[in-house]
Amino acid sequence: MSNLKTKKINIKDVKPNMVLAKDVVSACGNIIIAKNTMLSDVNYSKLKDIGIKSITIFEKNIEIDEFFNEDIFLENKEFEKIEDRREFKNFKRIYEQKIEKLENQFVAIGKGVGVEIDSLYNMIIDIIDSVNCKNDIFTYIGHLKTSDLHTYAHCLNVSLICNLFGLWLGYEGDDLKNLTISGMLHDIGKTKIDENIINKPEKLTEIEYDQVKEHAILGYNLVKDLDIPEEIKLGILMHHEKIDGSGYPLGLTEDRISTTGKIVAICDIYEAMTADRVYRAKICPFEVIRNFEQNSYELLDTHLLLAFLQNIVYTYVGSHVILSDDTEAEVVFINQSYLCKPIVKRNEDFIDLSQEKDLYIKHIL
Repeated sequence: MSNLKTKKINIKDVKPNMVLAKDVVSACGNIIIAKNTMLSDVNYSKLKDIGIKSITIFEKNIEIDEFFNEDIFLENKEFEKIEDRREFKNFKRIYEQKIEKLENQFVAIGKGVGVEIDSLYNMIIDIIDSVNCKNDIFTYIGHLKTSDLHTYAHCLNVSLICNLFGLWLGYEGDDLKNLTISGMLHDIGKTKIDENIINKPEKLTEIEYDQVKEHAILGYNLVKDLDIPEEIKLGILMHHEKIDGSGYPLGLTEDRISTTGKIVAICDIYEAMTADRVYRAKICPFEVIRNFEQNSYELLDTHLLLAFLQNIVYTYVGSHVILSDDTEAEVVFINQSYLCKPIVKRNEDFIDLSQEKDLYIKHIL
């Protein structure tokens, strides 16, 4: 597409077969839609809703077959492993420093010392500021090995995801801070549960599982009398509630669950499934997205879940992946109607995974 002219247009003039010539970036520096994405009605709605007034497109309207024959997609760009990137190494160093601080903060909170909200929030900002593109955080946390401190790593990761999700939703100021801290403290009640149960590699017994489920109440009890925003407390209490009333600890239905609780629930599930656990290996993000699409719309807030999936899937555009037939490919285009099965480039061929019943992404490199 490098031989095509570009032009800037008003958002109201967007058509579905237009292709972005530049990344659409939020005021916070977050890539909302990546360069070379063919626009759809969903893309247009997203751009309009968050206040984007203009975009840069290729002058020529491009059909889908032609879209993948352009020079930019035929280049074999050199791929650098995540672990070898200088930015990832810096991210990992800062991340590991913050995990140690978070562990100390959890111990202090457990002893009734209190919650230093600004200190906790600055930990997250320091991590986010260590990367050039905020969306890379999703890839980077997927390449960290933190099984020995998985409760603290999980809380740190959920907090990072909550922060980015909040930005996607237009949160700012104290609203963004409270959501971020709620994600960080959502599992603090687990510090009051036997570590042998929390770290057990085998399936929990019914009695053990009931004990683990108490962490939401235990966490709420640790913070309920502290001088922190109520929304943080509710996120800790309600992050396992489901909109159909099947969740715990209170069995609340949709209208009684706080928005923060609903958001933390989505981020909590996503992080837990995409991270290594003592009892199983991490699950590929695209498989997790498929699971969300097929099984979660009756359990999690529909509007929030759709916003999360439509945004998070774009963070993996350009990622190198291993397909189910053990071949390597690159994610180049997102299918809006089938988010978990994008179009990928394998060698010189483009494969629409939504049209391939038995071929899917099983691992992100």
